[in-house]
Amino acid sequence: MAGTTSNNDGDIGFQIAPMIDLILVLMVFFMTTVALKQVENELGIGLPGTSMGDTDAHATVDMHIEIDVDGAVTMNGDSVGEPRDKQLDKLRDKLKEQIELFDDRIPVVIIPQPNVPHRRVIDVLNACSAAKVKNISFNGT
Repeated sequence: MAGTTSNNDGDIGFQIAPMIDLILVLMVFFMTTVALKQVENELGIGLPGTSMGDTDAHATVDMHIEIDVDGAVTMNGDSVGEPRDKQLDKLRDKLKEQIELFDDRIPVVIIPQPNVPHRRVIDVLNACSAAKVKNISFNGT
């Protein structure tokens, strides 16, 4: 036995179990991030200079929502939101009333003044979404 040598250098070979665990963790991570993806463009927003492609009898009846720099919101000249009113309940009610009279494809034109905070434009978009407005466009001044 004096001439026998042992080749036990600690090499245990390639372990597949940790690789499978890593693949499963990555799959769970990507599946959860895809499930949390928020769908955009639900409101049918048209950019200035573009048309929505829908020209119907209701195109003559449209609603102009103006947003002042201080945050006040008016619709066709009537005040529908105070600067501190984040929910814009009065705007939502007027939009729902107009949609019941005509339909959800009635054009709504949002006209923000220059330097209006983006969060105020988002408040108006949220009010339009809550009223189920489908035809929204922007017009700059």
